Amino acid sequence: GKNDLVVDIGSNDGNLLSNFKDSHRVLGITPEEIGKIAIERGVPTIIDYFKEDVVDKIRKKYGKAKVITATNVFAHIENINEVVKLVLDLLDEDGVFISESHYLYPLIQTLQYDTIYHEHLRYYSLHSLKYLLEQNGLEIFHAKEIPTHGGSIRVYAARKGTYKIQDTVAKLLYKEEKTVLDKNKLLEFKRKVVLSKLEIHSLLLSIKKQGKRIYGIGAPSRASTLINYVGIDDGIVDCVLEVKGSHKIGKYMPGTLIPVLEESKLFEDQPEYALLLSWHIADELASKLKEKGFQGKFIVPLPKPQILQ
Repeated sequence: GKNDLVVDIGSNDGNLLSNFKDSHRVLGITPEEIGKIAIERGVPTIIDYFKEDVVDKIRKKYGKAKVITATNVFAHIENINEVVKLVLDLLDEDGVFISESHYLYPLIQTLQYDTIYHEHLRYYSLHSLKYLLEQNGLEIFHAKEIPTHGGSIRVYAARKGTYKIQDTVAKLLYKEEKTVLDKNKLLEFKRKVVLSKLEIHSLLLSIKKQGKRIYGIGAPSRASTLINYVGIDDGIVDCVLEVKGSHKIGKYMPGTLIPVLEESKLFEDQPEYALLLSWHIADELASKLKEKGFQGKFIVPLPKPQILQ
C-alpha cells in the first residue's frame, strides 16, 4: 500500500529505494556520507549505523516497516545477530525481510578466491542464512540465486508461519549439501586455489617469454587479492586501467608498484594482451573494449586461465 514503509539497510546513495519512493514511504540508513546524495535525490536517509537507538527513533517517527532490504550488507557487519534482532523489531507483523549476500556455492564452484578479502567477514550459504535467521525469530520462505558479484543469493524471510515456504528453499538446501557441507569439497577448493596460482603463472610466463605486453583492466577489490596472492608485479603487468573519473587513477594496486592509469591508454598503446580482473563479467567487458577499438587478446584468469580472441 501507499502508506507502507520500505527501509533499506546500507542504502548508500539511495539507488534501490528510488524504485519505491513514488509508490511507498521509504527510508534509507547508511553510516556513510554518500547518504547525502540520496537525500538530494529525494530519498529520506538517516546517516548512522543500524543500531538500537536508531531503530527506536524510526519506529516512533515512521512506524514499523512492511519491507526491509539489505543488499551485500551481512558480509560486512561484525555484530550480525544484533542486526537481525533489530530487523525483527522494526518489521511489521506480516512484513518481509529481503537480503542479498555473495553466495558460497558459486564461490566454491567457480573458484572465486579473489573475492576473499578484509572487508568480508564471512561468506554465506543458504544453510548458514537459515540458521542465522531462525536463531533470531525469522523464517526463510523463498530463496533464489542471482548473478550479482559473480553469484549471490537473495533470501525472503518473515516471522515464522506468516508465509507458505516455497519449494525454492528445499531445492537450494539440497543443492548445497554436496558442496558447502562436504569437508572434502572444501579441501578440494583449497587444492584448486593453489593450482590456479601456478596455472596463471604458467600462462603469463609463456606470454612474457614472447616479449608481449599485458595491461590489467579494472581495479575492483577482488583484483588486489588476485594480484597479491598470485604474485603479479609491475614486471608482469605494466599497468591497470580504470575508466575516466575513477578515484583510483594515479594510485598503485595495493602491495605493488603497478600504476592505475586511465583507460584510453589501452587504445593508444594497443598492448597484445588485456588481463580482465573483473573476470566474472568477462564477456561483457571484452565486447565493450572491442567496440571501443582494442585489437588485442583477453586473458581471463579464473576459474581456469584462458585467452579470449
